[in-house]
Amino acid sequence: MYGAPYSTVRNVATRAGKRLLTRDDWTRAALDALAEGGVRAVAVDRLSKALGATRGSFYWHFSDRRELIEEALARWERENTTDLIPEAEAIGDPVERLRHLFREVYERPVDAIELALAAAADDELVAPAFGRVTQARLAFLRRIFTELGLPEAEARDRAWLAYGLYLGHHQLSRNADARAARPARLDRIVDLLTSPAPAR
Repeated sequence: MYGAPYSTVRNVATRAGKRLLTRDDWTRAALDALAEGGVRAVAVDRLSKALGATRGSFYWHFSDRRELIEEALARWERENTTDLIPEAEAIGDPVERLRHLFREVYERPVDAIELALAAAADDELVAPAFGRVTQARLAFLRRIFTELGLPEAEARDRAWLAYGLYLGHHQLSRNADARAARPARLDRIVDLLTSPAPAR
């Protein structure tokens, strides 16, 4: 096994004409499995079969299932939060930034990975990544409301409401009747969330 000659075709490593899987292939497959069947679906044998690979290929890249899941979740965290926040923060007007965010949420298909991870938020493997993503997203939303001049406590509460709306949107959009009942005008939701703080 070791020291066997490798060749590359279009930068794809092969051995004896067969494509060699990368860590990236395995993490992508893990996220696909997670989206389809939750954390339990991320099983080495199942992924090996889906990829047409051997268990040896898996253990070449990962020491165990836990390492695979942690890396797959780190990838999800980067691709769906960490790498997206700077682009959104480049929008100077906080109201327009929130409008941009809502358009992204409503116009994209329901993310099965988001649903699966939300359902498994208390799982020992999922909880750390889910917690980091939640905190990053809430902090992003808080900055929007703070920039609008809202008091810190009000900004924190509205960030929580906006994020709850995001998660609820994904859950409700699984059902056709619920999906049909969602507000037609996103601007109305943004107007409500960005309105001045009520007098105390």
